[in-house]
Amino acid sequence: MAQRMAQTAKLLVGVWIAGVAVAMFLVVPQYEGLGNAGRIIIMHVPTAWVSVMAFAISALFSGLYLWRGRPEHDDYALAAAESGFLFTVLATVTGAIFSQVVWGVYWNWDPRQTSIFVLLLIYAALFALRSSIDDVARRRQLSAVYSIFAFITVPFLIFIAPRISDSTLHPNCAFIQGSTCDGIALEVGKLGLLGDRKVELLSLDRAGDVVTAQVQVTEPGLNGSATLSPTYDVALDNAVDRPNFPGLRFSLVVEGVDMTTNSVRLNIEAPGTGLLDNGRTLFTFLASIFGFTALFFWMLNVRATLLGVQWALARREGARS
Repeated sequence: MAQRMAQTAKLLVGVWIAGVAVAMFLVVPQYEGLGNAGRIIIMHVPTAWVSVMAFAISALFSGLYLWRGRPEHDDYALAAAESGFLFTVLATVTGAIFSQVVWGVYWNWDPRQTSIFVLLLIYAALFALRSSIDDVARRRQLSAVYSIFAFITVPFLIFIAPRISDSTLHPNCAFIQGSTCDGIALEVGKLGLLGDRKVELLSLDRAGDVVTAQVQVTEPGLNGSATLSPTYDVALDNAVDRPNFPGLRFSLVVEGVDMTTNSVRLNIEAPGTGLLDNGRTLFTFLASIFGFTALFFWMLNVRATLLGVQWALARREGARS
């Protein structure tokens, strides 16, 4: 009976995930300005969420092992850490693909990319620690302690570190509804940084109520430059033309003009907002979170069971010898 239920659960999870993958392309509408690239968010965010949950569960079972000393708790702690590592890799890969499509680069050591890389190294060290200790009891105890301390870094690396500094590949002001960006104020002839791109205000020209800013944008590493001409209507107090950054789908926008000082405030703007405002997109997104969460718990139980069987067989072999 239990085996039949497990097989049914596996089938349901597989069908659910497949349905989410199909819905990504047939149900979810294109994100304004991003086209099909916006669909990858349906996979990227849920896998990142599941990785955090997995590491939390690993720390929980590690604490239970230190408290009660039951081998099955260590099995679940290891299984959760392995699953969390896998989902973190999936989140990193899908994020890199989205980054290439939208920002023109797979990887540039953006704060969020750097922090996720550090997190992968921390949990890779956990697996290395386990494989380097032969004594079973000592391996389990040290791994449990390490897992708890490793999880302490997760909130900092996932939620805090990426927000300490401006994140070129994750401009939260461009994606999160209601958030704001300060941008950068420049006078004519002055240089500044907008993310990791150098910007120079070359001139300000006014024709009636419309002010045109000539802005030279230089790519990271001096890999090319272009002159963009965003415009601003001072009568309406609103941006007019929003040219795209070279090779990107994000635009340069003038948020304010001060003609007395020949200065403007420049910022990055997303090609669209309210990704989850669409009902079909929101439903598919929630379905993806549920599906990947169910997949994680299925993987957790299967892997923990296999670890328990492996340990039982090792003890039996040890007893025979």
